[in-house]
Amino acid sequence: MQEKIFTLKMNGYCCSQIIMEIGLELMDRKNPELVEAMAGLCDGAKCGRICGVVSAANCLMYLADAKNAEHEFIPEYLEWFEESFGGLDCDELLGDDPMAKMEKCPMFVEGTLTKLCELLELD
Repeated sequence: MQEKIFTLKMNGYCCSQIIMEIGLELMDRKNPELVEAMAGLCDGAKCGRICGVVSAANCLMYLADAKNAEHEFIPEYLEWFEESFGGLDCDELLGDDPMAKMEKCPMFVEGTLTKLCELLELD
C-alpha cells in the first residue's frame, strides 16, 4: 500500500484524494470527479482544521455503508485516529514543523486505509 500512496502523491494527489482513490479502488469503484473534489479537504480544508485524511475517511465510510457509518464506523474510527495520532486537526497534528507534513501525513494515510479495510471489511 505504501507504494500506491507514494505513486499517487508523486502524481500530485493530496491526502484526502489518496484516501478516496484507494478506498474506491478497494471497493471496485471509480469516481474521478469525486476524487478531484476531495482536494478541497486537504490541509485541514485549506485552513489547518480537521485533517483531510479524517474528512475523506468519513466520506468514504458513508459511501461504503451509509446505514452504519454515522453510529458505528465513524465513532470507532475517530476514537482510533485521535488515540493513534494525538488529535484530529492538521495544526494540532503537525504543529509548526514544516517537515512534519512529509513525515507524518503518509502515516496518517496508511494507518487510516488499514483501519478502513478493517471497519468496512475490504481487501
